[in-house]
Amino acid sequence: MRRRSINIYSLLFITLILLSYTNKLHAQFYITSRSLKKEQPRIAFDSLTYTSVNNETVSGFGFVNPIDAKSIVFVKEKPNESLVKGWKDVKVKSATIYTSKLKDLSFRMLDLDPNLDSIQKKRILTTNYAIDDTIQVFFLRNIKGAIANSLRTLYYENSKARIFKDISSNYYATSQIVYFQKTEKPVYESDTYFLNYNNHKAFKKSVKRFFKTCPKIVENAQNGDYFPRSGKAFRKIADDYERYCEN
Repeated sequence: MRRRSINIYSLLFITLILLSYTNKLHAQFYITSRSLKKEQPRIAFDSLTYTSVNNETVSGFGFVNPIDAKSIVFVKEKPNESLVKGWKDVKVKSATIYTSKLKDLSFRMLDLDPNLDSIQKKRILTTNYAIDDTIQVFFLRNIKGAIANSLRTLYYENSKARIFKDISSNYYATSQIVYFQKTEKPVYESDTYFLNYNNHKAFKKSVKRFFKTCPKIVENAQNGDYFPRSGKAFRKIADDYERYCEN
């Protein structure tokens, strides 16, 4: 029990540190003209691989542009200077972004914990305990509704459906919208539909509009399924689509 409480409080403290740090980053991203500063902090650049609009695969370092989430800020080589100049703004079809900031902070915190002996430290530090963060973002276009095309995070996928969310970050304006695609075509070529989770009435209306050819989904939504907004609800609507609906 003692070890579990140590990890919980350590991770809670780490989270507070990280939130404080990203708040500082937030201030550095913007200027009044709504464009990015020419110098960006090194800590913002994560390892990533992207697919260009010409289907080229490129590796380097960067982050999704926080101004409009329609492109990524990119450099080819790992930044060494504290402020990074000469970055490029790149339009992409998709990107896989790996960040180890939380893991690095956790390692440092656990290493300083006086209640852990050297054997415990070694075991914890050499074990991947699910705090690495790898996200996949895709440019969604052809969105059915008055919603701008931009990069979104892939949340869940099965043989017939994909679910996307807005990019989670304290410097992106997230919404209560969830995005749905069929898997008949690649992401970049597919039509995208949105589910409005702002309230239950709006949600049921959006389900009725976009799943009109699948009455089972509409029926379930009217009976209270798939709401409120949660990971469980997203997975259920995608899995029910796979089970009950024809592409």
